[in-house]
Amino acid sequence: MSQYTTGELAKECGITVRTVQFYDQKGILVPSSLTEGGRRLYSEEDLKMMKIICFLRDMGLSLDTIGQWLKEDDPGGAISIFLEQQEQLLQEEIDERREQLDRLAELKK
Repeated sequence: MSQYTTGELAKECGITVRTVQFYDQKGILVPSSLTEGGRRLYSEEDLKMMKIICFLRDMGLSLDTIGQWLKEDDPGGAISIFLEQQEQLLQEEIDERREQLDRLAELKK
């Protein structure tokens, strides 16, 4: 099983080392283990979770909301509901834009 240092995890996720450390301090993503010297080590599961956290941040969710979801008994369920809602909203936006394009095409005729 692979283990990642803070720097390696940050690089894999395209974030800064400081961000990884901040998420640890906030309890959003704590390392799976520590070396004898106190360095943080993250597992494959931690890497997957960090990628999900980064995605949710990109979608505009606050760290407080993400942290609350991750503390739930079924964080995957809450995340799935959010993703379904976001998908529906985006689909509605696409439909509205298509209508606007259709109207624009009619006006151009």
